Amino acid sequence: MLKLNAELKKQNEKLKQDKLNAEQEAEATVSSVKREYEAKGRELDRRIGEAAKQSASLKSERQSISEDIEQRATAKYLDQKKELDRKFKAQTASYDSFLLGLLLYGVLTTVFTAVRSEAFKSDFKTFFMVIWQFIVNAFQLLLKGGQWVSQLGDKIPQPVVATIAHYLLLIVFVGGIAIGVGFLIFLGASKVFEFYTEDYADTMSLAVFLISLAVSVYFAEPIRAVIPINLLLLLILVHIVYVLIGHL
Repeated sequence: MLKLNAELKKQNEKLKQDKLNAEQEAEATVSSVKREYEAKGRELDRRIGEAAKQSASLKSERQSISEDIEQRATAKYLDQKKELDRKFKAQTASYDSFLLGLLLYGVLTTVFTAVRSEAFKSDFKTFFMVIWQFIVNAFQLLLKGGQWVSQLGDKIPQPVVATIAHYLLLIVFVGGIAIGVGFLIFLGASKVFEFYTEDYADTMSLAVFLISLAVSVYFAEPIRAVIPINLLLLLILVHIVYVLIGHL
């Protein structure tokens, strides 16, 4: 019995020793695996850091390349734009010079022909004579109205005061109406001029005027035979009709 107990005790001690050895071996294995994975983790972190640095470097390099490409493209675009603007301005100046030469030639030819046209010269003189006669008649009518108004001053008993009042009323009436009418004419003319320069001061309007002038000059006699109208007045009316049609 004692021998059996000794044997069991011996086996128990052996089991404890085996258990301790197993635990120590397991701890050693775990420590080894832990150290291995820690090393792998550090290596992975190192590689991630290097990859991040490379990514940042690539991103910076890509940004630099993009900025360089954009700058070069912008510079090339500006150079091409300047070149095209220069060519366009040169072509426009050449076209305008050619067109101006043609217009001047047309104007001079038409004016010389108009000077030689008896019908057009007669209508030209008549047109401005009628305008001058209208101005003279209007001034005479205004003067008569002023004289009629100035008679109110003659009713004053004192001769000196009556004379002063007479001419003062005449000057105020004639001058006031003349200034008022002149201001209205100036205001209307400025409005017409502003309207015309904003919408019709172009090559087309000039071409229409020159064509109308040329037709009026070269075909003065046939036009007068069909329509008994002043040629200069007809020219103005045609241009007014052109403006009204363009305004619709």
